[in-house]
Amino acid sequence: MLPTDLIAKIAAKDFELEHFVQLALDDPQARDEIVCQMLTNPAIMVYYHCYYVVEKASREQPALFYRYWDDIAALLSHPNSYQRDFAVEIIGNLAQVDQENRFAGLAEAYFGILNDEKFMTGNCCLKNLLKIYRYKAGQRARVMNTLLEIDLRCDYIPKQKAVLKADVLAIFDEIYFETPEQERINAFIRAEISSPSPKTRRKARELVKKYHLA
Repeated sequence: MLPTDLIAKIAAKDFELEHFVQLALDDPQARDEIVCQMLTNPAIMVYYHCYYVVEKASREQPALFYRYWDDIAALLSHPNSYQRDFAVEIIGNLAQVDQENRFAGLAEAYFGILNDEKFMTGNCCLKNLLKIYRYKAGQRARVMNTLLEIDLRCDYIPKQKAVLKADVLAIFDEIYFETPEQERINAFIRAEISSPSPKTRRKARELVKKYHLA
Protein backbone atom coordinates (compact mmCIF):
# COMPACT_ATOMS: atom_id res chain seq x y z
CA MET A 1 0.00 0.00 0.00
CA LEU A 2 1.48 3.33 -1.05
CA PRO A 3 1.52 6.12 1.54
CA THR A 4 -1.04 8.20 -0.41
CA ASP A 5 -3.42 5.24 -0.49
CA LEU A 6 -2.89 4.58 3.20
CA ILE A 7 -3.56 8.20 4.15
CA ALA A 8 -6.76 8.39 2.13
CA LYS A 9 -8.12 5.16 3.60
CA ILE A 10 -7.16 5.89 7.18
CA ALA A 11 -8.75 9.35 6.95
CA ALA A 12 -12.15 7.88 6.08
CA LYS A 13 -14.82 8.47 8.71
CA ASP A 14 -15.62 4.76 8.88
CA PHE A 15 -12.03 3.54 8.54
CA GLU A 16 -11.38 -0.05 9.52
CA LEU A 17 -9.47 0.25 12.78
CA GLU A 18 -8.70 -3.44 13.21
CA HIS A 19 -7.40 -3.70 9.65
CA PHE A 20 -4.94 -0.87 10.20
CA VAL A 21 -3.92 -2.16 13.62
CA GLN A 22 -3.02 -5.48 12.06
CA LEU A 23 -1.24 -3.71 9.21
CA ALA A 24 0.81 -1.71 11.71
CA LEU A 25 1.73 -4.91 13.55
CA ASP A 26 2.63 -6.88 10.43
CA ASP A 27 4.22 -4.35 8.07
CA PRO A 28 7.20 -2.27 9.31
CA GLN A 29 6.91 0.19 6.41
CA ALA A 30 3.23 0.79 7.08
CA ARG A 31 3.97 1.10 10.81
CA ASP A 32 6.56 3.80 10.11
CA GLU A 33 4.11 5.67 7.90
CA ILE A 34 1.23 5.49 10.37
CA VAL A 35 3.40 6.79 13.20
CA CYS A 36 4.78 9.51 10.92
CA GLN A 37 1.29 10.64 9.95
CA MET A 38 0.22 10.71 13.60
CA LEU A 39 3.18 12.93 14.40
CA THR A 40 3.16 15.27 11.42
CA ASN A 41 -0.08 15.31 9.44
CA PRO A 42 -2.09 18.50 10.12
CA ALA A 43 -5.45 16.92 9.19
CA ILE A 44 -7.31 15.81 12.32
CA MET A 45 -9.00 12.87 10.60
CA VAL A 46 -5.58 11.57 9.65
CA TYR A 47 -3.57 12.14 12.80
CA TYR A 48 -6.39 11.14 15.15
CA HIS A 49 -7.17 7.91 13.30
CA CYS A 50 -3.46 7.12 13.19
CA TYR A 51 -3.40 7.63 16.95
CA TYR A 52 -6.23 5.12 17.39
CA VAL A 53 -4.17 2.62 15.42
CA VAL A 54 -0.89 3.27 17.21
CA GLU A 55 -2.45 3.29 20.68
CA LYS A 56 -4.19 -0.06 20.18
CA ALA A 57 -1.28 -1.69 18.37
CA SER A 58 1.18 -0.49 21.01
CA ARG A 59 -0.99 -2.02 23.73
CA GLU A 60 -0.92 -5.34 21.92
CA GLN A 61 2.77 -5.37 20.96
CA PRO A 62 4.57 -2.47 22.64
CA ALA A 63 8.05 -3.72 21.69
CA LEU A 64 7.34 -2.93 18.03
CA PHE A 65 6.80 0.73 18.88
CA TYR A 66 9.61 1.31 21.37
CA ARG A 67 11.85 2.63 18.59
CA TYR A 68 9.53 5.64 18.30
CA TRP A 69 9.85 6.52 22.00
CA ASP A 70 11.70 9.81 21.55
CA ASP A 71 9.40 11.09 18.81
CA ILE A 72 6.31 10.25 20.84
CA ALA A 73 7.75 11.62 24.09
CA ALA A 74 8.36 14.94 22.32
CA LEU A 75 4.58 15.31 22.01
CA LEU A 76 4.36 15.91 25.77
CA SER A 77 5.18 19.55 25.03
CA HIS A 78 3.15 19.83 21.82
CA PRO A 79 0.89 22.92 21.62
CA ASN A 80 -2.04 20.72 20.56
CA SER A 81 -3.64 19.07 23.59
CA TYR A 82 -4.72 16.08 21.49
CA GLN A 83 -1.06 15.37 20.74
CA ARG A 84 -0.22 15.61 24.43
CA ASP A 85 -2.95 13.04 25.07
CA PHE A 86 -1.35 10.77 22.47
CA ALA A 87 1.99 10.99 24.22
CA VAL A 88 0.55 10.22 27.64
CA GLU A 89 -1.37 7.17 26.37
CA ILE A 90 1.32 5.67 24.17
CA ILE A 91 4.25 6.28 26.52
CA GLY A 92 2.11 4.57 29.16
CA ASN A 93 1.82 1.56 26.85
CA LEU A 94 5.54 1.54 26.06
CA ALA A 95 6.58 1.80 29.70
CA GLN A 96 6.25 -1.97 30.04
CA VAL A 97 9.09 -2.55 27.54
CA ASP A 98 11.25 0.39 28.64
CA GLN A 99 14.31 -1.65 29.53
CA GLU A 100 16.53 1.40 29.02
CA ASN A 101 14.50 3.30 31.64
CA ARG A 102 13.96 6.26 29.35
CA PHE A 103 10.90 7.12 31.37
CA ALA A 104 13.11 8.42 34.18
CA GLY A 105 14.30 11.19 31.88
CA LEU A 106 10.81 12.43 31.09
CA ALA A 107 9.05 11.70 34.38
CA GLU A 108 8.84 15.41 35.27
CA ALA A 109 7.21 16.25 31.96
CA TYR A 110 4.89 13.24 32.14
CA PHE A 111 3.66 13.88 35.68
CA GLY A 112 3.43 17.59 34.83
CA ILE A 113 0.64 16.84 32.35
CA LEU A 114 -1.55 16.10 35.37
CA ASN A 115 -1.77 19.89 35.75
CA ASP A 116 -2.23 20.56 32.04
CA GLU A 117 -4.06 23.70 30.95
CA LYS A 118 -6.70 21.40 29.46
CA PHE A 119 -8.65 19.53 32.12
CA MET A 120 -9.35 16.54 29.86
CA THR A 121 -5.65 16.15 29.13
CA GLY A 122 -4.88 16.26 32.86
CA ASN A 123 -7.53 13.61 33.35
CA CYS A 124 -5.95 11.52 30.59
CA CYS A 125 -2.63 11.68 32.44
CA LEU A 126 -4.27 10.67 35.70
CA LYS A 127 -5.89 7.59 34.16
CA ASN A 128 -2.57 6.50 32.66
CA LEU A 129 -0.76 6.65 35.99
CA LEU A 130 -2.07 3.14 36.56
CA LYS A 131 0.18 1.96 33.72
CA ILE A 132 3.17 3.78 35.22
CA TYR A 133 2.48 2.20 38.60
CA ARG A 134 2.24 -1.26 37.07
CA TYR A 135 5.16 -1.07 34.63
CA LYS A 136 7.69 1.21 36.36
CA ALA A 137 8.42 -0.07 39.86
CA GLY A 138 10.77 2.82 40.52
CA GLN A 139 7.92 5.29 40.06
CA ARG A 140 5.38 3.62 42.35
CA ALA A 141 5.98 5.84 45.37
CA ARG A 142 5.67 8.93 43.20
CA VAL A 143 2.48 7.69 41.59
CA MET A 144 0.98 6.86 44.98
CA ASN A 145 1.88 10.22 46.50
CA THR A 146 0.56 12.02 43.42
CA LEU A 147 -2.78 10.25 43.65
CA LEU A 148 -3.15 10.74 47.39
CA GLU A 149 -2.21 14.41 47.09
CA ILE A 150 -4.24 15.15 43.97
CA ASP A 151 -5.60 18.37 45.48
CA LEU A 152 -2.06 19.72 45.74
CA ARG A 153 -0.83 18.44 42.37
CA CYS A 154 -3.18 20.34 40.07
CA ASP A 155 -4.77 23.78 39.90
CA TYR A 156 -8.21 22.89 38.61
CA ILE A 157 -11.31 24.28 40.26
CA PRO A 158 -12.71 22.25 43.20
CA LYS A 159 -15.52 20.80 41.08
CA GLN A 160 -13.04 19.43 38.56
CA LYS A 161 -10.78 18.04 41.28
CA ALA A 162 -13.77 16.24 42.73
CA VAL A 163 -14.39 14.64 39.34
CA LEU A 164 -10.74 13.58 39.04
CA LYS A 165 -11.00 11.74 42.33
CA ALA A 166 -13.40 9.21 40.80
CA ASP A 167 -10.51 8.08 38.60
CA VAL A 168 -8.13 8.14 41.56
CA LEU A 169 -10.51 5.81 43.38
CA ALA A 170 -10.73 3.55 40.32
CA ILE A 171 -6.93 3.21 40.32
CA PHE A 172 -6.89 2.48 44.04
CA ASP A 173 -9.46 -0.24 43.44
CA GLU A 174 -7.13 -1.81 40.85
CA ILE A 175 -4.03 -1.81 43.06
CA TYR A 176 -5.53 -2.09 46.54
CA PHE A 177 -3.96 -5.45 47.35
CA GLU A 178 -0.68 -4.61 45.58
CA THR A 179 0.36 -1.71 47.79
CA PRO A 180 1.50 -1.25 51.39
CA GLU A 181 -0.34 2.08 51.43
CA GLN A 182 -3.77 0.70 52.29
CA GLU A 183 -4.25 2.85 55.41
CA ARG A 184 -3.65 6.04 53.44
CA ILE A 185 -5.90 4.79 50.68
CA ASN A 186 -8.60 3.91 53.21
CA ALA A 187 -8.51 7.44 54.60
CA PHE A 188 -8.78 8.86 51.07
CA ILE A 189 -11.76 6.64 50.29
CA ARG A 190 -13.57 7.59 53.48
CA ALA A 191 -13.01 11.27 52.80
CA GLU A 192 -14.74 10.99 49.43
CA ILE A 193 -18.02 9.44 50.59
CA SER A 194 -19.38 12.98 50.81
CA SER A 195 -17.74 14.25 47.61
CA PRO A 196 -19.64 16.94 45.67
CA SER A 197 -19.18 14.77 42.58
CA PRO A 198 -21.95 12.13 42.36
CA LYS A 199 -19.63 9.79 40.42
CA THR A 200 -16.87 10.09 43.00
CA ARG A 201 -19.31 9.76 45.87
CA ARG A 202 -20.77 6.56 44.40
CA LYS A 203 -17.34 5.06 43.83
CA ALA A 204 -16.19 5.92 47.34
CA ARG A 205 -19.27 4.32 48.89
CA GLU A 206 -18.80 1.26 46.70
CA LEU A 207 -15.20 0.89 47.95
CA VAL A 208 -16.18 1.46 51.58
CA LYS A 209 -18.51 -1.50 51.26
CA LYS A 210 -16.10 -3.62 49.18
CA TYR A 211 -13.16 -3.18 51.56
CA HIS A 212 -15.24 -3.14 54.78
CA LEU A 213 -14.20 0.36 55.75
CA ALA A 214 -17.38 1.46 57.52
